[in-house]
Amino acid sequence: MLEGGSCVPNGVRGTSELETYVHDFVDVPPYGNWTFVEKPMFPVYLNQSQIPVGANWTVVYPLIANRSYHVYCYGEWVDFGSNPSTDYDIYVYDPLGHLEGYHTESTGFPEHLGSTVDEPFFVPKYSGNYSFVIRNDPRESNASRSATLMNIEDVKCNEWHEVVIEGKENDTPLFKTSWAFEFVTESPHVEVWVKVPETLDMYEARLFLMSNPEGGTGEILNGVPLAWEQGLYGDISGIYGGYNLESTEFRGLASASCEFYGENMLVNYTSSLQGKSLYHLVLVGEEGTGKIEFLVKTEFGNACLKPVNPPLLVYPDNETTLTFVSNITDLTSIAFYYSVDDWKNLTALSMELIDNRTSIAVIPGQPAGTTVKYKVEGVDVLENVLTCNGSYTVKYASQLDITLEAGAVLIGENITVTGLITPPSENVSITLIYTSTNGTFQQTANAIANGTFTASFKPPAEVDWHVQAVFEGNNMLYGSSSPSLKFTVEPPSLFSQYSMYIFAGAGAGIAITAIVYVAKRRE
Repeated sequence: MLEGGSCVPNGVRGTSELETYVHDFVDVPPYGNWTFVEKPMFPVYLNQSQIPVGANWTVVYPLIANRSYHVYCYGEWVDFGSNPSTDYDIYVYDPLGHLEGYHTESTGFPEHLGSTVDEPFFVPKYSGNYSFVIRNDPRESNASRSATLMNIEDVKCNEWHEVVIEGKENDTPLFKTSWAFEFVTESPHVEVWVKVPETLDMYEARLFLMSNPEGGTGEILNGVPLAWEQGLYGDISGIYGGYNLESTEFRGLASASCEFYGENMLVNYTSSLQGKSLYHLVLVGEEGTGKIEFLVKTEFGNACLKPVNPPLLVYPDNETTLTFVSNITDLTSIAFYYSVDDWKNLTALSMELIDNRTSIAVIPGQPAGTTVKYKVEGVDVLENVLTCNGSYTVKYASQLDITLEAGAVLIGENITVTGLITPPSENVSITLIYTSTNGTFQQTANAIANGTFTASFKPPAEVDWHVQAVFEGNNMLYGSSSPSLKFTVEPPSLFSQYSMYIFAGAGAGIAITAIVYVAKRRE
């Protein structure tokens, strides 16, 4: 063991969990100088001068394949100034000894330890011991300043997770008595739900706020906040820090406990902070053993089921496919019901889940005039009950056609429109719309038994007009509209314009002729 123990910085208290499961070795095979962290949830403190220029220090973690781990190295050695002194490069080896990745930022810059350049988290391909080799680069470094290497599993919010927890044995914690995770959220309200099996009595679930860069505590690297360093070792500053896996001492900003085996727990916390916050969740067992399920809930009231392309036209005897999507959460179960008699009776249908959020139901074909009402009830991973209601009416398609008696009429004359609606429907109301630059006019015509209708209209202006027939629909037929037809209103002929004068002149001529004739007879 390293003299004095390098896992705890000077002036920062240690914990028995940290001292029990973080082991330092000097000049011990197979790595020479190295630290073995049995549980990847503890900070590893590297003292000033612990890694001389040109030397290495290896930190080994047992990791589980395909889990997301937040690994970062920071501390006094990070220096964004003009004259940084320490340059730590980090090389990652998988359980087979193959180089998984290397991270060689410029002097004084913290190393990105994600699986790829764009990923903030390290996702191991295999389960086993991963080695993080910290090298004090002799080409760019001239000092050895202190650092903290942190590795902890990151869990997604609004998803269920599992972990095996063991109770104490004769009041002594076992390997799986305490376990910890981190999560990041911008939600000021956080709830942690813990489902406890009947075989386990939990001691506590705790929530620690480790950083909020927008609030002035902590930094962000690759879009994810880093914990306030001293807080990882148990120090407290206001609402930040105090990270503690022991049964005693600080219990976090919010906590919950069990009184008996199998009692579920709820941790409820609301902060006034804005922006991204980094939390640590600590789970501590009391007696027994079992696999708990836990959920970090940050979505409240926004989850819902939405229909995708609801049917606009449904024809008789055709099946109707309805698709619904959960907008932000995964579904665990879903049920579908429909009724054709305003819920006097209902029919349940099974739904096909094509992914965790999308479901499909197929309603059998119905006769024309039927109004189908439906409702969907789903339960999501947050145990919200999501509902969606809707309806549609089954109808026949309709078609409207019109013709004009003439393509032009003289001003003052009527234009006659004849039309046909199919399928034939007696007494349906058809609206005829006449439009021009002079205005818009409407009139109504009723179809007779064979579907025909007729209307006449006297246009008030000598311009081009258009006419179109529109059917709004009824309980058996969908609405439709006819093509628009054009006609012209022309001025009257010269004869009709001046006929009064022509006939008046003709009458005067006849009168003069009669007078002359009478006068001649009197002679």
